[in-house]
Amino acid sequence: MGRKNRDLSYLKPFCFYCDKIFKNEVYLHQHQKAKHFTCQKCFKKFSSCDSLKNHAESAHHEVLTKIPNASADRCDIKNKIFGMQGVPRVEIEKRIRKGAEEYWSKILSTQYQLKRKEIKLRLKQNKETIQKIQQDQIQNEQEEEQQEYQPTGPISFDLNLDVIRKD
Repeated sequence: MGRKNRDLSYLKPFCFYCDKIFKNEVYLHQHQKAKHFTCQKCFKKFSSCDSLKNHAESAHHEVLTKIPNASADRCDIKNKIFGMQGVPRVEIEKRIRKGAEEYWSKILSTQYQLKRKEIKLRLKQNKETIQKIQQDQIQNEQEEEQQEYQPTGPISFDLNLDVIRKD
C-alpha cells in the first residue's frame, strides 16, 4: 500500500511579503530579489530591503517607505527579512498551525465520507434483506392459503336419492 504523500507545503519556505510557497530557499531568494527588492526606477536587483533602501536614497534621492509588490499588511520597510531569516516566529507558527488544521480536517472529512458510504451501503443491504424477508413471508402466506383449500382425500358427496317425499 505504501506511505501516503502528505501535503507539507506549510513547512516549505514562503515569501513573507506575498505568501508564495517555494521548493527551497534558493528559489525564495530569487523571487524576493526579482519581485520585492528591485528598484522601481532603474530595475536594479538587491539582496535585501536595506540595500534597496540605501540605493533609493543615494542614487535617486528618495526615501523608500514600503517594499514594492508586498501585501498591504506586510509592506513595512522596517522588517529585516531575507529568505526565511527574520520572518516573525508568530507568522511561522500560524502557518504551521493552519497547515496542520487543513491537513487534519481533510483527513477527518475523508474518514467521515468513508463512514457515510459504509452506512449507506449497510442501509441498502438492510433494505434488500427486509424486502427479501417480506417477499418470503408473502410467498409463505400464499402457499398456506393454497394448502387450506386443497382437499386432502377423494371428494365424496352423500346424496340420498332413494328417499323421495310424497305429499
